[in-house]
Amino acid sequence: MLFVKVVMRSRTTTAILFLCLTTPCVDGLAQQRIEAQKYAVVSGHPAATVVGLEVLRQGGNVVDAAVATSLALGVAEPYGSGLGGKLVMLYRDAQTGKVHSIVALCASPAALDAGEFTKLSDSKRKYGYKAVGVPGLIAGLHEAHSRWGSQPWNDLVEPAAVLADRGVEIDATMHDMFLPKVGSLRKDEEASQLYLVDGQAPPVGTLMRNADLANTLRDIGAGGGKAFYNGPIAERVVAASRASGGYLVKEDFEDYRAEVGEPLEIEYRGHRIYSCPPPLTGGVTVLAALECLEHMHSKLPGNNSSDGAFVQFTDQACRSLQCLYPPIRDHVADVPTAAQSCRTMLSETSAKQFARAASELDPRNPLQDPKRTEERETTLEGLPAASTSHLLVVDRAGNMVSLTQSLSLHFGASVVAPETGFLLNDSMSNFATQSQKSVNHVAAKKRARSTIAPIIVTKQDKPWLALGIPGGQRIPTTTLQLLWRVIDQQSPLEDAFAASRFHLRRPLRKNAPENVIDYEVDAPSEWVAQVKDHGWQLEPRPRDGHYFGGGGAAQYQESGTIVGVADPRRTNFAAGD
Repeated sequence: MLFVKVVMRSRTTTAILFLCLTTPCVDGLAQQRIEAQKYAVVSGHPAATVVGLEVLRQGGNVVDAAVATSLALGVAEPYGSGLGGKLVMLYRDAQTGKVHSIVALCASPAALDAGEFTKLSDSKRKYGYKAVGVPGLIAGLHEAHSRWGSQPWNDLVEPAAVLADRGVEIDATMHDMFLPKVGSLRKDEEASQLYLVDGQAPPVGTLMRNADLANTLRDIGAGGGKAFYNGPIAERVVAASRASGGYLVKEDFEDYRAEVGEPLEIEYRGHRIYSCPPPLTGGVTVLAALECLEHMHSKLPGNNSSDGAFVQFTDQACRSLQCLYPPIRDHVADVPTAAQSCRTMLSETSAKQFARAASELDPRNPLQDPKRTEERETTLEGLPAASTSHLLVVDRAGNMVSLTQSLSLHFGASVVAPETGFLLNDSMSNFATQSQKSVNHVAAKKRARSTIAPIIVTKQDKPWLALGIPGGQRIPTTTLQLLWRVIDQQSPLEDAFAASRFHLRRPLRKNAPENVIDYEVDAPSEWVAQVKDHGWQLEPRPRDGHYFGGGGAAQYQESGTIVGVADPRRTNFAAGD
């Protein structure tokens, strides 16, 4: 048990909150489900969830709670996200019914030598300061708070600082996250001191404290978002980068801005589904695949694999994705034409064309893709270690936040600038480096695309669902499956999350097969056999959060109750009142 005393100071009162946080058993089968009448919070760690819940209990709104949860999550789950990473967020304003998007991806340095970067080894593109882009998380949070928050900024930052001071206990799931990265963390003195014990992964039961991070958070609490981008924090990161041959300069931080705009949206079987726009590819992949599926078949009967519904869905979903991967790869990135490309792909005409092509193709040789015989662009987001974390906050009025944050790979670039206490991202590894014709080719002052895809769903203009999943390339495919289960199959939310998952690999290298489906090893054997009969190759994966991620969702019931579910994979936790 971790006993944390959190002090929150408002303009007129001081509330002392005693939070008794007990980490739940997360063994791959555990399930976190709650029912709430007023509000709910779901995040990747119990400590972060409880921080957000307490903000709501003290009168904060969903944006306030999301800010506090996000910052606490970076403390409690430092390998997945934090101050040194990126943020993507959807917010629904219940008063207007409008859904807003904030995209705060990491930006490449203005002084980047793109030619040099393309010649770096894979290792140097994902570890060390050359892999680091300008972090966006604080800019995104501060932008959201400035527009929609109600509580003083410092009150929302302080709980995370206290958590960093007091420490978070390492459980078995967290310990396993450290093991593959011990070698890279050892190479950076600051990272090694913070996250390793005698050069090894911290044992289960270790209390992970971080005084430097607490100090950094308090500086941000006192100075607002500008304190991160203009002042000692940025200067420390820049100095460490320059000393290690990185590209960052202080102007990169001073010039950084989060992008606020309109989300992508579609109508699907009586539901309006929202996700975030380019340079993200995750949202358009999910939405275009749903539209394609809607034109391929009518609603399927049943809700399990024995009657063929899941087999047919798997086959048709993967056919749809085979049609969508190439145009999304070729047109969606941080380029001026990406928004129009997404609008075109989500049009009725395109949906019918994709559905027709998907129905007719051979999964083993789906498309005459002119780039099939060329060397594929390999970005590290497609690797099994790709990592993010998701949180969501909703209230009974229909205010909703669905927010994903990330360092890219687990532990990001595995470097920590002295006196800062936070890991830095390796977002530069998400750029393409081989073909200059790629819309995602590395360049200065550019933001690498990402598969992140937070979701908000309304039904008849009323709040219905907030959902999000981490997991790199698996984010769109897992999100697609969850939406199909809860909308088409009307599955209870907890059943949808507990069900086995699959992922159609996106070919990354020359002559890579187009029809390989990864699936969780506990999938029914009859499903495996029948999917193979449709022409697919299947590869088993462990049922854990390393590959398929683990997020959460909150759904509004007709009774007015809010059901929150935390994915049984990883250390996710749901709470509400």
